Amino acid sequence: MLQKIKRDICIIKYRKLPLIAYDKKENDEVCFFPQHQSCHWIKYDKALNRSNNRNLKAEFIQLLQNLNIEDLIFFGATNQPWISKFTSKRTDHKTLVKSLSYFKSHKIWRKFNGGVAVNINDMSQFFTHFYTLTKCDGSFFDYYFIDQNEYFLFYLHYSGEIEVRIQTKKSAKQFHEQVKKMRFIIRSKN
Repeated sequence: MLQKIKRDICIIKYRKLPLIAYDKKENDEVCFFPQHQSCHWIKYDKALNRSNNRNLKAEFIQLLQNLNIEDLIFFGATNQPWISKFTSKRTDHKTLVKSLSYFKSHKIWRKFNGGVAVNINDMSQFFTHFYTLTKCDGSFFDYYFIDQNEYFLFYLHYSGEIEVRIQTKKSAKQFHEQVKKMRFIIRSKN
């Protein structure tokens, strides 16, 4: 089940979510990114299978299960609605239209700018549509997702690579143990 969370509540409850705002006076972005223990980029090994998108989703969900993550909170770093007015009117991409319909049916639409808690049981369908938005909508680029314990902060790039910012040494060790068992190629950032 998807659970919508008001933006202010999400910011207060999940302190390790990134935030980005534009300062008109300074003509610059003001960014907050939480400190982390380690940061890695993972991607599905395409050499194993050509059906990359489907396998990326399945492998990522398996990783979540291996890390004992039951729920993820998805959140936009900027105070913008999930679906822009322009994107909501697009009809040029069949897969995007299907994803827009999915989000509209869950009332994640043009005025909603909060967080969305997604249970692992609903992750497959949600992830498919979330990834479609990431690939097809240029203004949908600053959405992060975090587990409820705030040990892992994820970011999905339109290329299919996933950034993982790990908050503690214990969770870093757990991540490395689990990701080695998977079909991911891992790149360390620090």
